[in-house]
Amino acid sequence: MTESRLNSSLADPSPADKPAAAHAEWDRLLQIVRQLRGPDGCPWDKDQTQTSLVQYVIEEAFELAEALESGQQTEILEELGDYLFQVVLQAQVAQDEKKFEIVDVLRRLNEKMIHRHPHVFGDVGTRDLDEVWLHWDKLKAQESKKKKPLFNYPRQMPALQASHKIGVKTEGYAFDWTQSRDVLEKIKEEVRELEEAFEQKDPHKMQHEIGDVLFSVAQFARHENLEAESSLRQANRRFENRFNKVLELANLDKEDFRGLPAEKKEELWARAKKILRSQE
Repeated sequence: MTESRLNSSLADPSPADKPAAAHAEWDRLLQIVRQLRGPDGCPWDKDQTQTSLVQYVIEEAFELAEALESGQQTEILEELGDYLFQVVLQAQVAQDEKKFEIVDVLRRLNEKMIHRHPHVFGDVGTRDLDEVWLHWDKLKAQESKKKKPLFNYPRQMPALQASHKIGVKTEGYAFDWTQSRDVLEKIKEEVRELEEAFEQKDPHKMQHEIGDVLFSVAQFARHENLEAESSLRQANRRFENRFNKVLELANLDKEDFRGLPAEKKEELWARAKKILRSQE
């Protein structure tokens, strides 16, 4: 395939032509990745392995999550493409190493989705959401020849997100608080235990209790159909924006700012919050 072919862009197709256009762009992406990994390709792409790309898969996943939470469609479109590139690149690396090909990935995914949705593709009647989840877990267990652990999630997953998944799993066993207020009381209990550990100046116990507080907060968020991980990411961004505004208002270098009285810093913080409130 020529350079001009790779750099060409298809005109916006009519609705009837969109499947063909999507197929053409998919083939184009596969050729681009093959060329990047080919004899005359990019030295960086040619040098990658499945494990060397792990950091980029994780990075692109977080960038995609951030774009999705922002609601900015242009960013979402961009990040979906970047993540898809990682999938195709991993498949090309596997093909080059004679392990599997992208068609194997697609076939396995299609078969899995059809098998796990008999209420859509099979003769199982429509189910409510609870039944669908129960059936999903049973089908997943049947698919695996090797018994998976009860708490089966990537250990590199952010801890708050993992806490959410743990809670979802135990909820299926009816081992859960019955209402959100009960979880809120548990948070208060854990905070009191953290205060005791703090008074005792026991670092090991403080770490233990901090974990219990965070775990309980994640379960409270789950009960309220929220995600603690997403909530914390938003809080991080709010703090960053506010602190940047504080520094802008202060108009001082780092050392001069450090020397400001605490009362002045609180005043600047309050002003920053007021200015940015409408954007949050």
